[in-house]
Amino acid sequence: MNARQLIKATALVSISAFLGACSSSDSTDNSVDCFDCAVISTVSADFTSSAVQFTDTIPAFEISSDYAAQDLSDVRFLTFGDHFYRMGRFGINNLAKFSFDDAENPIWEYSVAKDDSDNPNPYTVVFVSETQAYVLPFGTDEIIEINPSVTDSNQQSDFIVDRLDYSKYSFGAGIRAVDGFVEDGLLYVLLAGLDGLFVPQTSRILVIDTSTNFEVGVNGSGEAFELGIKNASDIDLVGDYIYVSGLGKYASFDGSEPRELTGGIEKVDISGITYSSTLLVDDNNVNGQIAGVKVSPSDNKAYLIRYNAFQDNDLIQFNPTSGAVSASPNDGFSGLDIKTIEIDSSNQLWVALGDTVNPRIEVISIADDSSVATINTIRNPVRIEFADTTN
Repeated sequence: MNARQLIKATALVSISAFLGACSSSDSTDNSVDCFDCAVISTVSADFTSSAVQFTDTIPAFEISSDYAAQDLSDVRFLTFGDHFYRMGRFGINNLAKFSFDDAENPIWEYSVAKDDSDNPNPYTVVFVSETQAYVLPFGTDEIIEINPSVTDSNQQSDFIVDRLDYSKYSFGAGIRAVDGFVEDGLLYVLLAGLDGLFVPQTSRILVIDTSTNFEVGVNGSGEAFELGIKNASDIDLVGDYIYVSGLGKYASFDGSEPRELTGGIEKVDISGITYSSTLLVDDNNVNGQIAGVKVSPSDNKAYLIRYNAFQDNDLIQFNPTSGAVSASPNDGFSGLDIKTIEIDSSNQLWVALGDTVNPRIEVISIADDSSVATINTIRNPVRIEFADTTN
């Protein structure tokens, strides 16, 4: 495949060209037309600012200008229903809700910390419904149930519904919840299993019944499901299987401690009463740490991010059934600062690329490996979510 052969007539997008479907119609209108759009979290290359941009998921992939910008970098945007959310992470610890009708002024904004000394460092929010969601913390022991349907910023007692203590899964520095999803009324939470010095311990998948907030013991153990890979960081559900990627241990900055290839991709079968897992991809076989995974629901094809060094990553295909990994990276996707990958409802792979000069997203057709679009962003794209709205 050649990711640089682009359909330029319809898909090559520049920032100066946007007056289209994902931008407001005049300079004073903060509304965004977002039907099945992508919500893109962006962060400046010098880590001093952040914002959100919105883009169509079909040609010509028109993209908006910045919205909800801040002079903070550890910020991510999420979406659910007719709204999007701005999440401040380490040291910020807040969550704000926006309507696509007004992408600049939040409906509400709340801290998720108990007090000024509390630093939950929320990594993501998993939505069950318009009235129920869970904030997953990296830095503390409590998963926070919230009610996103509050109507303003003066309903703190209604906003925080419950705090669920899972300190039994902490290695002294918080439960390190890094990702999650809801399926059939159950909340699945990926726990990285890192201690206070970021040394990998035991990674787990915690399962919670969202109707009761009680933990669901896996395999009769009364405990979370233990993974074989270390430093789990990404999770993808396809059918009855959960695919989890683990990074293992990073090398020390000064080079005195080498990396440890103790991660990989683990495939967990959740189809029956008893969960089971296999090591689908051994990171030793790809000669590098695995920083992300996405599996196509309609093709027997999947992708991993191989981490070589800081801002040096490769995109590599693998077979999600056999675990066979391509011998070389995808054409044009080697040695790049790959921030994240996602698959949209049209079976297109979105690859977010950081670059001090040309930050962008490359969109690829998974069916035939052809390049579909280059979407230029103002800052580095670091997270992509796909909205499903009625706007």
